[in-house]
Amino acid sequence: MHELAVCTLRTKSGDVDGHVVSFDAGVLVLEVDDPVEDREIGDAASVTVLDPVRGLCRYVGLLGGTSGTAVQLVVLERGVPDQRRSAARALYRTACTGKVESPSGVAGVSVTVVDISASGVRFVTSRSLSRGDVVRFPMPAGDTTVDLAARVLRVEEGQHEWRYGCELVDLDDRTRETLFRLVLSLQRAAARERSLAAW
Repeated sequence: MHELAVCTLRTKSGDVDGHVVSFDAGVLVLEVDDPVEDREIGDAASVTVLDPVRGLCRYVGLLGGTSGTAVQLVVLERGVPDQRRSAARALYRTACTGKVESPSGVAGVSVTVVDISASGVRFVTSRSLSRGDVVRFPMPAGDTTVDLAARVLRVEEGQHEWRYGCELVDLDDRTRETLFRLVLSLQRAAARERSLAAW
């Protein structure tokens, strides 16, 4: 379970990213990006795994040993997955220009994305759209750009703009994976900010 899923290991020494090698008999084996320093067997630690199927999973336990970038966590407590992959969502603000396809035709539209997941997007725009309209636009995603097609499902009217909840349609596996990794990086950044704020 979780093999090759990306993860973050948290100890008193700080956070380090990596991936899961295996999870068997209550022992989570990780390969991390940087060696864990100043930690010993039995020290408390936690792992957050973003599994492609199960979503965001959290584990709390004790370090069972470290060797270079290989780390073992003896799991004492398992958190309930709180997001499926398709629902893993993160705040993300970026302006995009595209086209809206509606029964009345095709027209240009400017939108500001406010959050994103691997299967949906929310954006705001000054243009009035209807449920079922499809907005196609290129969106920055890390060091690349993805072409998205968003079908409007929910409409929230504001004073000067509308907010739309959309499902992403016509997604290929590569685009979905790019979005998933974008969401993961955004969630990690937000977690680091919360951690720094707590200090």
